[in-house]
Amino acid sequence: MALDPALIRRGTVVVVRMPGDKARPAVVVRSDLLSELSYATVLPITTDLRPGISMRIDVPPVAETGLRAPSQVMTDWPQTVRFSDMGQAIGHLDRATMQAITRQMAVVLGIGTGRARLET
Repeated sequence: MALDPALIRRGTVVVVRMPGDKARPAVVVRSDLLSELSYATVLPITTDLRPGISMRIDVPPVAETGLRAPSQVMTDWPQTVRFSDMGQAIGHLDRATMQAITRQMAVVLGIGTGRARLET
């Protein structure tokens, strides 16, 4: 299932098999500055659409994405996987979608919310 590391760039849609889950598409969200690493952080993509969940980003089934059905990126489920657990690259998400994913990941991870608190 191994993928050529040169193809793993931010926004690339790859097929992955995560522990306890079926093989599914996922989008690479790791910075291209970390391309020397043997793993990447990805967000799984699902066809189980949940319109009421604001943490999911809609992705259309078009040639560029490589998806065959309307899907959603699960920004609330980031996973770091080794290249050896990635299958082929099937597509790429556009800049606007990646910007929406980045904004939503910042919310999920509590980055840049402007509400920093110290707990004592």
